[in-house]
Formats: sequence, structure tokens, C-alpha cells
Amino acid sequence: MPDGEVREPENSTVDDWFGQDVARDEEVAERVAAESDSEEEAEARFEEEADGKETHELGYPRPDDAEDGGPS
Repeated sequence: MPDGEVREPENSTVDDWFGQDVARDEEVAERVAAESDSEEEAEARFEEEADGKETHELGYPRPDDAEDGGPS
């Protein structure tokens, strides 16, 4: 009988979750907006410092991007 505890698979990590990548980028956006003198400066700093999209893409490659050509 299940005890109600949620168990993640052994290969699962919290950092794999897309939502957490987005949250980290949101924190970067808020920080650079507060520290920057203009919207343009904030956008440039965000592009340099945010890495959520890249982190997500590394963790979840698209099948057509796989080195072996992905599933057939």
C-alpha cells in the first residue's frame, strides 16, 4: 500500500526542472533591472548572465539534435 510519499526516479534532479531554470533567470532579470541605468543596459546584462535556456537545452536535447540522429 502506498504511503503517500512522492519518490523521484534515481536519475531525477531538481535542477532538471524547467521551472527552476526560469526562476533563476527571473532572479537575474530582477537584479540587473534594479542595478542598470537603462532598459538597454539591463537587457544586455540579462543576455550575458542568464543561462536558463542553455541549461534546459543541455539537459533536454531535442531528438533531432542528438549525435546519433535520435530515435528513428
